[in-house]
Amino acid sequence: MLSAPVFSIRSLRKARLSTVSAFALIVAAGVFTPHSAHAAFVETPADSSADEQSLLQADEISYDDTNTTVTAIGYVEIHRAGRVLLADKIVYNRTTDVATATGNVSITDTNGSVLFFDSIQITGDLKEGLASEVRVLLADKSRMASRLYRRNPDGTSELDNAVYSACDSCGDQTPLWQIKASHVRYDPEAEMVYYNNAWVEFGGLPVFYTPYLAHPDPTAGAKSGLLLPTIGASRNLGLSYKQPYYIHIAPDRDATLTPFLTSEAGKGAIGEYRQDFESARLRVFGSLMGDDNDFNSDLRGHLDATARWDMDENWRSGTDIRLASDRTYLRRYNFIAPTWLTSNLFAERFTSNSYFSANAYYFQRQRIASAAGSVPGVIPLLNYNYASDPDSLGGYWTVDGNGLVLVRETGTDTNRLSTRVGWNLPYTASYGGVYTFRASVRGDGYYVRNLPRPARGDVFTGTTGRVVPETSVEWRMPLVSDSFGIHQFLEPIVMGVYSPVGSNKDTIPNEDSLDLEFDDTNLFSTQRFTGYDRVETGARINYGVHWATFSRSIGTVSAIVGQVYRFHDDAAFSPQSGLRGYFSDYVGHVDLTPNPYVTMQYRFRLDKDTLESRRSELSATVGPELLRVTTSYVFVKAGTTATPSTEELYMALSSRLSQNWSMAFSHRQNLTASGGAIRTDVGITYEDECVVLGLDFAKDNTQDRDFKKGLAVVLRLSMKTIGDLKFNTDVGAER
Repeated sequence: MLSAPVFSIRSLRKARLSTVSAFALIVAAGVFTPHSAHAAFVETPADSSADEQSLLQADEISYDDTNTTVTAIGYVEIHRAGRVLLADKIVYNRTTDVATATGNVSITDTNGSVLFFDSIQITGDLKEGLASEVRVLLADKSRMASRLYRRNPDGTSELDNAVYSACDSCGDQTPLWQIKASHVRYDPEAEMVYYNNAWVEFGGLPVFYTPYLAHPDPTAGAKSGLLLPTIGASRNLGLSYKQPYYIHIAPDRDATLTPFLTSEAGKGAIGEYRQDFESARLRVFGSLMGDDNDFNSDLRGHLDATARWDMDENWRSGTDIRLASDRTYLRRYNFIAPTWLTSNLFAERFTSNSYFSANAYYFQRQRIASAAGSVPGVIPLLNYNYASDPDSLGGYWTVDGNGLVLVRETGTDTNRLSTRVGWNLPYTASYGGVYTFRASVRGDGYYVRNLPRPARGDVFTGTTGRVVPETSVEWRMPLVSDSFGIHQFLEPIVMGVYSPVGSNKDTIPNEDSLDLEFDDTNLFSTQRFTGYDRVETGARINYGVHWATFSRSIGTVSAIVGQVYRFHDDAAFSPQSGLRGYFSDYVGHVDLTPNPYVTMQYRFRLDKDTLESRRSELSATVGPELLRVTTSYVFVKAGTTATPSTEELYMALSSRLSQNWSMAFSHRQNLTASGGAIRTDVGITYEDECVVLGLDFAKDNTQDRDFKKGLAVVLRLSMKTIGDLKFNTDVGAER
């Protein structure tokens, strides 16, 4: 059982050094040179540096000429080469160069560790010593205790029958976890601690034995060596084992290599390399697995790499590489698995007035299979944006340029060059109205290959283009009220926009404007399409009102609601967009924060004729850290049989049950008629100063190819200064 050292800081008191003792030390003995009334330097060779001198402080110091001993009593301190020895009494033998310290003995080492003894015999330079019943408080507040302690001439320390733990413990209380070993050696030069015949105990019970164990000194920082493994049994992998080995190459670079063994999904390895340069950063993470228990058969793997280079104060470049051998690999082997993997190579330039970027993209779809060769590559995508300084009227010019080369193995290829020049003039009237005038002209040129035109029944290849002039004026009238302790803000907004009708030709492909979502965020935009390939044309009016109130009693409430009126029916918008016809659907957003423990948001789109909900997003967070509930609800009404309705509910609960215990619960449910539970997670965690212990349950109801659904159980154990250990298994896996 590990007993925590108990100590207090003692204030220095003026020493009571008698005249006889001082004379004996200074004149007769010639051992010390006086430093102050209560301190002296131990004599050292003439060529010794100041760091090798020993400073002694005590209440009383006496010298025995017969036995050649110096005795220091009462608040004794010895300082040498950064080490400090404290004791109630020290007897130093000049002949043997050995000091015996007794009574509340402690030694503070150069790395911040403190050793406590009842008594110790140690050489005058504090480099060699022998003691029993030592207790050690390491620099990171972890603790060690031993029956026998030896300090060797080479600077290493050895402990027999030792106990180590990073947990706080009082008196006879057993730490939550501890390591017991028959022999421990600490090498300060290597900054490593080595154990022989070690048992890891948890809650006083031995759970793991190893004949050899090593970990870095708490002050050492990064060190090469084995990390704790991850052991599991899952429906997708069978029995699995990961054993990471960390490689500290240099202060600016390191690597981790992890053999990965499974009983049902083959074997392989995971690797990671990291390096920091003076103005750049590199991280490469990846894996390679041989499926079907044959490393040379059906090789699967992935690569996740990131690089950044800050070339100067204006230029930056970099790359993100995200690749996988197939669309279920990441999920099956428990890696992060987004819907799309996007690889990107870029360079960009920033100035006070402009921004330029050049990008190349490659995409891989993960959740749904794509037709071979149909996913495009973008080489390159160029963007340029410029805004001038204000002129004498307060107006400013903008220039926006875009270039694109998009290619496919099978399907349509697109080359595009687009330029837009605009002038903007903000103006505030004397009565408080805020106006913004805008005028622009945009030119788009395309070269297209293999563009299907279903309405004509042919495929187009050739050049095409358009010119789109556009003007707009926006008016806002902010009104403020402050009465009865309630602050209110009311702002009606009206925007008129005009551009010629008929700019969306069937010879122009739609690559970047497919994902249109009409909501409050683009209600007052002149162009609601997300890209360049489609433009919003004709005369239209965007109008709405923004209201907010603030008070101590009701907190903060804000809302915005609006609509669009079009003077013609724009066929560029689908019937499901909410923008088809003369009047659009109503869109809005409501935020409610009555107090720090309640936050609610509601975003909606309502049918313009029936006020039926077309899209609803509701989210709320309620409660303090003691018990917090989070919920979100999404509903999107069906447009056609090909795009059915979406209705999903997510709920999460977290609770800080006590200072050390917390729990979390989450559930995602598909509420449509053909839906059901998507995923459920339950977890409970214990955390204190030395350990994090967690138990998680997850029920996943998604399944795809070789990724099977089922219930998973994960046990997480993180021991401070030692590492992380994870066990996972599946219960009732469905195949």
